[in-house]
Amino acid sequence: MCKCPLACAPGNQLQNDALSVPIPFVTLREDTAVMPHDGRGGVLRTFLATASALAVAAHVTIVTSLKKKLTAAAREKARLQSILRVRETPRVKGMFEPIAYARSAFSRRNGTPRQGGALVPSARCEVKMEARLPRDLLEGLDEYSHAWVIYVFHANTNLTGTKSGGASKGKVSVPRLDGKRMGVLATRTPHRPIPIGLSVGTVECVDAKRGVVVIGGIDLVDGTPVLDIKPYVPFCDSIERSTAPNWVGREAIGQDEPLKIQRVEVAKEAETALSNSFNRSKSAAKLYSDVDEFVVFVKEVLSYDIRSIRERNAPAEKRKFDTYRVILCDVEVEYTISEDRNVDIIGARAVPREVFDDLERAKETLSNK
Repeated sequence: MCKCPLACAPGNQLQNDALSVPIPFVTLREDTAVMPHDGRGGVLRTFLATASALAVAAHVTIVTSLKKKLTAAAREKARLQSILRVRETPRVKGMFEPIAYARSAFSRRNGTPRQGGALVPSARCEVKMEARLPRDLLEGLDEYSHAWVIYVFHANTNLTGTKSGGASKGKVSVPRLDGKRMGVLATRTPHRPIPIGLSVGTVECVDAKRGVVVIGGIDLVDGTPVLDIKPYVPFCDSIERSTAPNWVGREAIGQDEPLKIQRVEVAKEAETALSNSFNRSKSAAKLYSDVDEFVVFVKEVLSYDIRSIRERNAPAEKRKFDTYRVILCDVEVEYTISEDRNVDIIGARAVPREVFDDLERAKETLSNK
């Protein structure tokens, strides 16, 4: 007796639309598999089995490809987050709580100039006052051309998570001296017993209502806690007969300048990438009016060799990298440095926004501990 839910009259047939092959109904028995009554059903069964196998194979291929892409994306996200690693800002209470935080063109320590002022004049930093402070604190600051900024070196590697447990050192390797060691207090290193920085920059804009000051040419990393802002007063801040060692200056005197770059050029194939990355970066759009201004800033940063002392002095065959990267305004710029100290910018891309979103969540978690 046929157990098909349809009423099966003798001679009834189903028409296969794809093959146009009439398929006879099959008799179902509880103790046997479903078998066609003639050879044409066997052909169809073979076809369906083959199609099913192909569909499964295609599905596996698509899933495998998707998994590889997701894994690669996760790996790239982890790489960027390791570059922009979250470090706990030193806790300062009472009168030393930060009065503002910096939103800087320097997304991370690498690429940030070792001095403020004239080294990278196109650098921009928006310092936003804390909401708890009165806005008239900024009144009159726009009458000065320059200002001092006192801040915390919050991105120091020796603050947390180091082998020395954050202990300060007596001497540091000086990049301008190709690694020669000097006493910490005879240098401007950020790795100080108390990690406080002092930099000078140009007063570009003061918006007292918003509690925002835009400082130019200053060497603050994005997210820097600001402790104070003081106007630069020429008659007492500029000392006529002051002296310094020969290695301190825009370029070292009487010796080869180890950080000097001969030229910086943008490769033709990188122009579009720079433009597209600039348009995707909210940080870049906030600090620079167009991509041309941003490119000038990038060239100024790369006009000094920002590689580590070890990487800079190693023979070409022993260097870790063939190309280098720096993140500026949330844009990762890729470049090469030739043996004769010429820099070519060969690529750029905007850092995905979710990388910074995750960083903000991590910072919030740290602050709530």
